[in-house]
Amino acid sequence: MHVIIPAAVALFCARPSSILGALYLALNYGLFLQRFLLALHFSEHRRLFQPAYGVLNKVIPMLLAPLFGVPSGMYRLHHCIMHHAEDNLHPYDVSSTEPYNRGSFRQFLRYWLRFLVAIWLELPLYAFRRKRYARLAECLAVICGYSLVVRWLWCINSSATIWALLVPHVVTSFALMIGNWSQHIFIDGRWPGSPYHFTYTCVNCPDNQRSFNDGYHVVHHLNSKLHWSELPLRFIATIDQHACENALVFENIGFFDIGVAVFTRRFGFLVDNLRPLNTKTAQMSRSEAISWLQSLLHPVSREMRDVKRH
Repeated sequence: MHVIIPAAVALFCARPSSILGALYLALNYGLFLQRFLLALHFSEHRRLFQPAYGVLNKVIPMLLAPLFGVPSGMYRLHHCIMHHAEDNLHPYDVSSTEPYNRGSFRQFLRYWLRFLVAIWLELPLYAFRRKRYARLAECLAVICGYSLVVRWLWCINSSATIWALLVPHVVTSFALMIGNWSQHIFIDGRWPGSPYHFTYTCVNCPDNQRSFNDGYHVVHHLNSKLHWSELPLRFIATIDQHACENALVFENIGFFDIGVAVFTRRFGFLVDNLRPLNTKTAQMSRSEAISWLQSLLHPVSREMRDVKRH
């Protein structure tokens, strides 16, 4: 905060320069992006400040988030309310990965572009359909207010607006969607809404040290209110249930490694880092394990599952 805000102010006060803007973006993203996005993630799940100081909880999602490509105030509705309430189920979660062939990079690009262009309409529609009218009003107000501020800043310094807000929005939307796609790339459509079957766990991977233990994604979906420091112990405490559900656990690799491996068809690499929790998985041959992972990439249709949602 004490680095990026002064840097952004200096960018707007300086003479328009794409070189200066690119340097600002490289500094911002190279040093802070991953840590900021995960800090935003967990601070929205568990508020940092008590109600008496509740206004301070708005600093990260309203003031800092746009500097990292996340429009003010929209993250909580999209991620905490929609994604976690709907558990990646299509069509309720508008960013669900279910209807796509998740082994196809072309399908991912379609998924990302839909988010980039349509989320401005789909997110308010989600709030309306779920009768979350207060969230709908807040979302519409934020979209209008954010758009007006961007237009005002464009009039002040169009080059700085491009590099401080517009380019970051495109880049961050790609990062967020490749992250969500990778976290929900393996789905067993026979068990809709079960975190054991629409995501997986990454243990002993360097990413966990930089991302507030985000690799423990099954546990996070089981209880999104858990503090990030509690996730490894909760995974250990529930490991028998993970084994019973035949949940996927990878070691030494993170979500982005897994997403790239799927796109490049490196399923042998994935199997080498897959850690069986039960006899069924342990007894699989290499080819059987590869076939199993590939089977979890197929689109999930509504006809494949019997879901009762209200």
